[in-house]
Amino acid sequence: MEYLSREEPQHAPKFDLVNAPLELQELIRVAYMPRGEERSKWLNDFAAKTWSVPDGEAELLFAEDHLNAIRYVNRYLRKSNEKLKQNGYLVVAFDTAAKRRAQFFSKYPRFLAEFLYFNDFLWHRVCPKLALTRRFYYFCTKKVRKVFPRPEILGRLYYCGFDVVSEQYIHDRYCVIAQKRRHPAEEHRHYGPIVKLNRVGKNGELFWVYKFRTMYAYADYLQTYVYENNKLQEGGKFKDDYRVTTWGRFLRKFWLDELPMFINVFKGQMKIVGVRPLSQQYYSLYSPEIQQLRIKTKPGMLPPLYADEMGTLEQIQESERRYCEAYLKHPFRTDWKYFWKILSSIVIKRKHSN
Repeated sequence: MEYLSREEPQHAPKFDLVNAPLELQELIRVAYMPRGEERSKWLNDFAAKTWSVPDGEAELLFAEDHLNAIRYVNRYLRKSNEKLKQNGYLVVAFDTAAKRRAQFFSKYPRFLAEFLYFNDFLWHRVCPKLALTRRFYYFCTKKVRKVFPRPEILGRLYYCGFDVVSEQYIHDRYCVIAQKRRHPAEEHRHYGPIVKLNRVGKNGELFWVYKFRTMYAYADYLQTYVYENNKLQEGGKFKDDYRVTTWGRFLRKFWLDELPMFINVFKGQMKIVGVRPLSQQYYSLYSPEIQQLRIKTKPGMLPPLYADEMGTLEQIQESERRYCEAYLKHPFRTDWKYFWKILSSIVIKRKHSN
């Protein structure tokens, strides 16, 4: 699993133990010790001790079991949030989906590994999340062994009111140190193929954009975290965005993920050509002048940056400024001209979404 410890935690912050509470320093020191009976007993006793503190008073919590073995993960993380003081630390560990896949491909020939892993994927990752199969899965599985992709657990932590301050492998288990920053989110989450994303629309009003799912569940909560550690590449997208699934990359490449946005067009919230519907985090990166200019128009499915082939954030803002100023003077003529320029860029120059 050595390569996983290099690849999975890319663009992840490393925790500064120098200023950490002494209890947390001791926990990490013991966690790095060779596995054995003494280490296991110490960690189990330490977890029990941290959870014995009354609600709202704990400075540090260590998960009593790895998250794969916990049936209601969000409920567990919410309870952890309740237990902790503001800025208190939660330490969790889990087996990643990448590790699970590596185990199959290191043990079996490739053709057999592909077949076995696909069935394991359906059983341990799909069945626990679908309403039709969830009860059957838990009925058949005596011990919970759900499999989580790394972005899903990180996203669940943010959803439940934590910020991730460090993540890394300790031995072959992925460990995350998170800090309580706020109350858990209240919105209900689901695993369907279509997702609703909160975006800034005309006049600065927030609305839900519909898209086909291209990211792991809960990964949309990681936007600020990924931005802080990955920065942006050309086109205004995140560099090495590990939140996007393999299937999601295919959908994005051929623009298929954006087809459900026709719902927003029919509802009058968007139009065919226009500035991109931005999340609040992305919107905050724009200059105040461009922010005010772009909310004078409805966002669109086909953004002007594909006509201008702009790359950096500054260039994208300049492209949107030119579009908005032209649109406010001549709406139909501007959208007609940009539509054909964008279509040419997509069809002839093979421009695709990232």
